[in-house]
Amino acid sequence: MPAEVLVMCSACGRPQSAARRRCAFCNAVLPEAPLPPPAPASRPPPSMGPLAVVNLGNGRGLSVGVERLTFQGRAKGSPVDVAWIRVRRLEWRSRPYLEALALLAFTVLGFWAPYPAMRLMGFLAGAVGLLLAALYRHHALTVEVEDGVKLQWPLGQALRGSAREARLVAGLAALTAAARSRGVPLDGPDA
Repeated sequence: MPAEVLVMCSACGRPQSAARRRCAFCNAVLPEAPLPPPAPASRPPPSMGPLAVVNLGNGRGLSVGVERLTFQGRAKGSPVDVAWIRVRRLEWRSRPYLEALALLAFTVLGFWAPYPAMRLMGFLAGAVGLLLAALYRHHALTVEVEDGVKLQWPLGQALRGSAREARLVAGLAALTAAARSRGVPLDGPDA
């Protein structure tokens, strides 16, 4: 049974039914009844945040979400979002930092250098190149979407055993779990 709403007459101060327009005692115009509080709206379930966010440095990042993958390539560029329903295949590549082997060219040039100090610098540059290639790994993600387009997302380099490599490994684990739950094949290390 609904409760009756009462208002106070502003002229005589007696309570009146809000259904009336004029006071039954003094015939003054009654104020409008206050609106009832709104019924509690059913809230949509809170959306889950990203499963993993990998900070790649310099404003770049990879976010593995419940509904989408997001890659921020440059700090000032706009992020690339791909909905999971569009993803057909993923490939995570990790390889040695082969570009550093270009420093070996200085070693070769060091054989013909006229001064011993230049030879030494050439050999040291080659040694640094070999060391960089052995210690650093380059990571990249390829996302193939439904129309056959392949998106190449360079994730950058990480020193073996570093905190950055640990973040990349955690991102790979979240990506693997999310891909498996959606039936999306993931090629790459430990896949």
